[in-house]
Amino acid sequence: MKQCIKIALIGLFLTLSISSCSEKLSGKDESSFDSSRKKVEAKLNDKEKANLEKALRVALSEAMWLKMNEPQKYNEESINHICLGLVDGKSYGAVLDLADDILQKQQERKIAHLQNEIDSLQKHKTEFEQVKKELAVFQLEPIELGLEDFFGEPVPRIIVSMKYMGKQPLNGSQGFSYVLKKRSSQIIISNEQAVFGESDSVLQPGESRVNTIVFNQQKKDYPKLWSFPRYPVKGINLTDSDLELVVTTQSIKSNDRETVLPEGSIALIDENLKKLEKEITELKKEKISLDDLELT
Repeated sequence: MKQCIKIALIGLFLTLSISSCSEKLSGKDESSFDSSRKKVEAKLNDKEKANLEKALRVALSEAMWLKMNEPQKYNEESINHICLGLVDGKSYGAVLDLADDILQKQQERKIAHLQNEIDSLQKHKTEFEQVKKELAVFQLEPIELGLEDFFGEPVPRIIVSMKYMGKQPLNGSQGFSYVLKKRSSQIIISNEQAVFGESDSVLQPGESRVNTIVFNQQKKDYPKLWSFPRYPVKGINLTDSDLELVVTTQSIKSNDRETVLPEGSIALIDENLKKLEKEITELKKEKISLDDLELT
């Protein structure tokens, strides 16, 4: 038992002796760093020199991050000076250990940043859903199709009614978007915005906001819209003519409070959330080290 302890102590002494005698980098200034680096590299083979270069670049990247993200602490220091401070007094092995620690920190920061983005998107999604709920007080009624004279030619007009389903009168304006698409290709035929009412307007429960979309496409492409025996046609099915109409309530302003639909969509938010969660999962699986880095 005593012999084992003696061997261990001898091994520890040798380690301390080698460590104390190893060359170390000086971060006093750039000149001192250059000369100390030459002394360190004099005892290194080509692979170790490459590892040292990688480690120093990692330290430099950390110095850049510190300068940008902790300006109060490093306001008076240059990036190079910060980097020299990070490696000052460190041997070859210590610099490599420093670089590995930095790589771990950087990965943790990436994960934290992605998690913050996820939290922000989740909050945005909650707010988006709340706004959609507040705007979901209009119901699309059966679509009518009329035919009107347009410079001597009969032109179909799509009559769209949005019925107010709320229980209290709306005192103000309402905005809608009307997107008419070719159903098979999703090509947009028309994209219109309309605002109804003024600040003193009152919309009672059960009343509708009516908009007309003049159909200016070629008759040969949509012959069914011209083929009805009499007009107006109530409850027309646009899909029979390869058409799709998307009506969205964009805004409601009532009693000096305006609710506006945000840009984008819930589906897009969910897609971005899925991407971010995948990135975090992949980052957590990665074990980055200097060996994974390449010098360019």
